[in-house]
Amino acid sequence: MAKTKTSKRRRTSSDDATATKRTRADVAPVGPGGVLEDHSVFGQLVGRSGLVLTAGNQPNQLAVDQAVFQRNLRLAIKKHQDFPQVVDEFLEGLQAHVEDPDRFSSSLTATMTAAECEDSCRGGKQDCLMRLLLGVEIIQPKVMIVLLEKLPEFMGDDDDQMFDSDATAQIPRLILNQFRWLDRIVDSKLLCRKMLEMLGITTVDIQRDIISCLPEVIDDTEHNNVATQLKDKLSDRQLMVAVLDALSNLNVRPELMTEVRLAVLRKVPGAELQDLPVVVKFLLQSVSTHDAVEVVRELRDQLDLTPGLSTERGAAGGNAVSSSRGSEALILDAIRSGITFQKTIAEAWIKAVENVPNAAEHKDVDVLVLLLLHSTAVTKTRRRAVEGLLRAKVRSGKFTHDLLRKTFTTHAQILREYFQSVLTMAEVLLRSPEPAVELFGCHVYQEAFRAFDMYCRQEVVGSLVTHIGSGVTSEVDSALDVLCQLVRDMPSAMAPFSVFIKGVLDYLDNLTVAQIRKLFSMLGTLAFSGTQDGAHIQDDMHILIRKQLSNTTPKYKRMGVIGAIMVVRSLGARREEGAPSISKDFYDQITGLLGMVRTSCQHMPDEYALFMDELACVMQNRQLDEKVEAWISEDVLTDFQDDYVVDVEADRISQSSTSLPLDLCYNLEDGDELEEGNIAVNLLPLLEAAGEMKGSPARKGRKRLVSPACLAPHFRLLRYCQQAQCGGDLEGIDALLGCPMYLFKEEAVEKMESLSVHEKELMCAALFHTLNWFREVINGFSSQSDPEMRGKVLVRLQNITHVQGLLNTCLAATPGFVPPRAIFDCEVETISVPAAGAARKGRKKAAKGGKKSPVGEKSPDPNDTISTATQDGTQPEKDSTEGDKEEKQTIVNLEHYRAFFRELDLEVFSILKCGMVSKSVLDTEMHTKETTVLELQPTELLFLLKDLNRKLEHVLIATAKRKTFLKTKSERNYGFSHLDQYTAQEVAEQVVQLLPALCDHLESTCTYFQSLLEENDGVVDGPWGDQAQTELMSAVFSQLLQALARLFSWNGFIGSEGQKLLQQAVSTLAGRMKVSSTTQTSTQDTISHTFRYVENFLTTAPTLSTTVCLIRLMVSISDKGSQPEQFNSKIAEHTQTILKREWIGKDGQREKGAKCNEDLQFVLKTFLDYSEDKLSCIEHLATVGIPELVEADKNGCSNTYPTLTRQSLGVFYRAMMSELVVCVKDIPTGKVSDAAKVQVERLFRWSIAVRIFHILINLVKAFDGRVYLGAAQKYGRMFVEVFLRQGMPVLDNVFKTHKDDVHSLLKNLQLSTRAMHHMCGFSKVSKDVALTNYVPLVKKTLEMFVYRVKAMLTMNKCLDAFWLGNLKNRDLQGEEMSSQAYADQTPADRQSDDDTDNDASELPDDDDDSDTTNLEEESVDGNDSVDGESYSESY
Repeated sequence: MAKTKTSKRRRTSSDDATATKRTRADVAPVGPGGVLEDHSVFGQLVGRSGLVLTAGNQPNQLAVDQAVFQRNLRLAIKKHQDFPQVVDEFLEGLQAHVEDPDRFSSSLTATMTAAECEDSCRGGKQDCLMRLLLGVEIIQPKVMIVLLEKLPEFMGDDDDQMFDSDATAQIPRLILNQFRWLDRIVDSKLLCRKMLEMLGITTVDIQRDIISCLPEVIDDTEHNNVATQLKDKLSDRQLMVAVLDALSNLNVRPELMTEVRLAVLRKVPGAELQDLPVVVKFLLQSVSTHDAVEVVRELRDQLDLTPGLSTERGAAGGNAVSSSRGSEALILDAIRSGITFQKTIAEAWIKAVENVPNAAEHKDVDVLVLLLLHSTAVTKTRRRAVEGLLRAKVRSGKFTHDLLRKTFTTHAQILREYFQSVLTMAEVLLRSPEPAVELFGCHVYQEAFRAFDMYCRQEVVGSLVTHIGSGVTSEVDSALDVLCQLVRDMPSAMAPFSVFIKGVLDYLDNLTVAQIRKLFSMLGTLAFSGTQDGAHIQDDMHILIRKQLSNTTPKYKRMGVIGAIMVVRSLGARREEGAPSISKDFYDQITGLLGMVRTSCQHMPDEYALFMDELACVMQNRQLDEKVEAWISEDVLTDFQDDYVVDVEADRISQSSTSLPLDLCYNLEDGDELEEGNIAVNLLPLLEAAGEMKGSPARKGRKRLVSPACLAPHFRLLRYCQQAQCGGDLEGIDALLGCPMYLFKEEAVEKMESLSVHEKELMCAALFHTLNWFREVINGFSSQSDPEMRGKVLVRLQNITHVQGLLNTCLAATPGFVPPRAIFDCEVETISVPAAGAARKGRKKAAKGGKKSPVGEKSPDPNDTISTATQDGTQPEKDSTEGDKEEKQTIVNLEHYRAFFRELDLEVFSILKCGMVSKSVLDTEMHTKETTVLELQPTELLFLLKDLNRKLEHVLIATAKRKTFLKTKSERNYGFSHLDQYTAQEVAEQVVQLLPALCDHLESTCTYFQSLLEENDGVVDGPWGDQAQTELMSAVFSQLLQALARLFSWNGFIGSEGQKLLQQAVSTLAGRMKVSSTTQTSTQDTISHTFRYVENFLTTAPTLSTTVCLIRLMVSISDKGSQPEQFNSKIAEHTQTILKREWIGKDGQREKGAKCNEDLQFVLKTFLDYSEDKLSCIEHLATVGIPELVEADKNGCSNTYPTLTRQSLGVFYRAMMSELVVCVKDIPTGKVSDAAKVQVERLFRWSIAVRIFHILINLVKAFDGRVYLGAAQKYGRMFVEVFLRQGMPVLDNVFKTHKDDVHSLLKNLQLSTRAMHHMCGFSKVSKDVALTNYVPLVKKTLEMFVYRVKAMLTMNKCLDAFWLGNLKNRDLQGEEMSSQAYADQTPADRQSDDDTDNDASELPDDDDDSDTTNLEEESVDGNDSVDGESYSESY
């Protein structure tokens, strides 16, 4: 119909010419001066009113002011003799006048004021003719119709586009402009109806102008009608922007606006990119408080700013990219506007991002929105909330490096506007104590440097330098790592900022050796990169290094050594293939610098050893030119032979003058006796000589000090030089693998008590050097493929475990001994020497302090005390009932001496690929088959697995891990210098290669315990035949599972680089299931098979800690799949089985203690988290398990849950209370619009929760320890707060229909709140600060509960059922007490109370056997409420 009507109005050019001629013929001719002589009613009236009509396209003239003209015209029409018929005649004349395009265009342009009356008018130009006529109310409606009916005549023809050389708009737009901002519209409904009618018969451009004009011309009463009409136009993409603009300016009823919003949200995915800013702005401006969360969530789901989509939906041609960038910026501006001016929008965006379930569903818009929220936050609370959300997302692995990289790559220009927020967020993340969050902060810095301009890069480098000055070790390390990575990847871009990095040299005293190495590495790379900026640093570095090397202080000497090695590495860097070798000048500088270092350190063994270690690292990575490597290798072998190797001579032992009897030990060469001419390591004589020379005063020209401390570092450098020269083959120095050592006789260890202090310390030092020599030998030869060498490596590994046993005995007899250093890239002052008996004295303290460790955090080595001294060098824990002999024995744990042992390389763990045979097989075959020595034994396997787990814990970051600022904790980071040269990805790749071997050992261990099951009739923890062997195998089992758990909990599997590695890892484990399949399995199926493989080991797990490792591994594997929920039921079933099993320790008694409670807490929380109905599980524990425990005797346990004892009740209590709060938080808030069935279901769940809460709160009457009181007050307050926020609205909705149920629920809850009030009084009079801190908030919450119930009863006209009184002070048993009841309590009485207090980690026995109050007999009689707040519900 629109097309038909339009075609009728459209005219050809010939028709227009004819019409023009006819019109002009009908009108009076043009007078002098171009004045149009119009004798129609229209012409006469406007002429008499003061308007002069002109011919052509000349502007009309006004001889009076426009207000005077409108008054004159209005009076002329009203006083005309033919009024009101004259109005129609006037309109006919107007229509005839505007038939001519020139005259019509003149009527739409401003009129000129006549020269003779300019002084009396408002200006030289006044309103156009049409606007003047619209100001006359008598003719306004009909003039409007005339104007609007002219719109279809301008359908976009070229001759109608521009009507005057000075005009800047199209004629339709000029027509519509006449209606804007009129003083008064006489008939708004007519105008609205006519404009909407025009929408159906005009072009898209005109429709767009009409829609934009509507909000400015229609009356408020027409807004809803217009909005309804415009809503139908949303289906037209070309009109959507104009419609939304108009709707934004209309006052529409909420229901209609909701419909419009839903329609707009459905259009977001298909909207043009340039239209999205208006769409987003409309949605955020029109949203209400109640539906803000839902609208923002839908908008976030539909909004996509990916570059591919932007180009497709953006402008075509060469401006596509710039157009899309501009549109993206406008979209973010719209979001920022909504966030800035509406608090609910900001909160809704935070919730929308927070509720994204996994990493795959996160988009770059989430990162951008968080930056917007952070940049617009005006309060610290909002800013911290955004930072906390970002940390939580990173911690959970939902924000990945891939997402960050994509955001910076795609939206660099937009992020540039929020650079300060980017920098602030990076600073906050980098300062986090969580490694995963800290690493993400490093990535933010790196991506910001790569994406932004020079100014921003300078700010990034400046911020990183500021981090270096913070003094926090982890923060300094991370900042240096970022700078090192940037220098490696973008040396030319970092060169202009080298002066910033050079400034850190002024603060070297505050840096560790490892940090100084990173700093000098960067400076060396920048100084010798060939840029002009780097050339200025070279001289400064040379001066500083020479000054430090000449300093006699060891600290500065070490700085000089590291600086010199880094300069050598940069100067002698290996060139690319085909490039010329280094110049003679560089070669001379390198040799001169190395010679200077060697000369300056020859009398300082520790610094000389550091020099060897640092040079070995450079040689290991093959970073030097071949010419330089050859020069270094020349002297290394000769020096080593001269210093440490001697020929075996028959009379050497007899002529020895050492204080200890000399002997040749640990020979692996063929033959029972060594022939003369074989070599040996001259350790003990060198050790005594070095001790004597160390005490003599230094003098010029003194011979270089040969120290055993340099033995291992020198060999490390030697073997890397040999590998560099021989292509990785060590056959030239293989004699060092099996050669013996000149050491003391082992019989001397048995006579330790008769030796002098000097001899004891000499013996301990010799054993330390022996261990470090063996460790370094294994490092060197473990990568060799020769069978004979690998056999000797296995024997050396056995030697290590044997020597550790000797060392353990010697250290126990030598209190206060300071071991020789073995790790030289750390400060001497930061290495603490374990005190004698530290393990025994610290064990109980450590257990007590363990309560503050978070759930899931492992102790450094939970199984250290399982293995025996003869197997791995540690003494087993023994029960305190074994007598006084054990009390006198000093226990030494070699784990405390880790800082004095050489680090094992990753290549050493290739030994794990050797098979393991159990001890029973060895007993039967050892005497007949010599080949069994080539098999890896359980003791050596345990030794390797412990070291592997320490390395994995250090380098593979798990999301739950946190760092600490305590120095005692940071000592665990020593001994990872070689490991830190690898990235986490590289370490994970090597461990994945070890998975088949680890699975072999795991299955062998499982087979061992299966045989035990058969011997003990299916009881795993039954009587064991060989207790020591079983404990050893149990420790191996646990360490194997820990290694797998640490690997699969690594957060690096989330990124794209880690996905292939994860697939390889799970395929390795799934392949052990031998599942036959003809089709290719999906990733989820592979993970399911892996889960089943691990699940099979649960039946043979011998200890609680082993099962905990298994559960952690199962949880980690389930999280790696796309459907982790499919494993929830299995995990819940297994954890419940663990809780229902009685775990017997090695002493035959039930397991207990801090470690046991920590494990139980993890199992219980996992059980509740993965249960299908958490509330039902808590109810079963509260209604079945706890009453069984209360009825049991002091040493008894729950029959259903044997792990629930009086010692572990505190763990169960805290976990149940905290998870109960989590459960009720998940119950939705009640709404009036909810269905009745839904409301009843929520009331039912709240009734169950309140009943459980009542049982747990009243449990404090039976067990009044601090752990129960603290948990009851802390989580009790939280429970009541959630009830007030989410539970009371449910009661409001169902009060009238379910009065009895509401009454019962409130009655139950009131009894619990009264008990909480009694706890507050008890806490105050007991003067316990920790408990008293809870009291104010608890009382405030209880008061809010009372008045909220009163408000509900008032609303339902039941206020008579409520009355308020004052509670009396009562104790936990409900007995009345005065405020002074506990004031006179003696210290002894209070101490006895403290004795029954249960610590958060280790809960001792409860000494009061009378605490057996029946929880089910709690009185709820109405008389109990006389002295307190009470409401008697009578309806």
